[in-house]
Amino acid sequence: MYDELHCLKSSTAKRQFRNSIRYAFGGLCAYCRCRRATTLDHLKPKCRGGSSLRSNLLPSCLECNHSKGSEDWLNWYSNQSFYNSVAKELIEEWIENKQLERMGDERIEHRTEIYT
Repeated sequence: MYDELHCLKSSTAKRQFRNSIRYAFGGLCAYCRCRRATTLDHLKPKCRGGSSLRSNLLPSCLECNHSKGSEDWLNWYSNQSFYNSVAKELIEEWIENKQLERMGDERIEHRTEIYT
């Protein structure tokens, strides 16, 4: 049963986590869709209470990430020359995929029920 469990160094786990987000958008910036995503942008900036959960991180090129700064992503994005309604919908779908956030304590309670 435990043969499939793997221990990862934290640096390896972080790299895999970041790459999974980047590759979910084909390795391209989720905003402009024309440059390679070399950073992850916090949709809701950390300085405004945003988390580093997957649903709050979006692959971004350096130019878009710096341009957006700590602005609200939708206000910033809708004012860009490369704004695209389909890309906006994809980003909104990404944000709404908050399975772990929604489960919250229920997930922990469920685990204790299974193992007690």
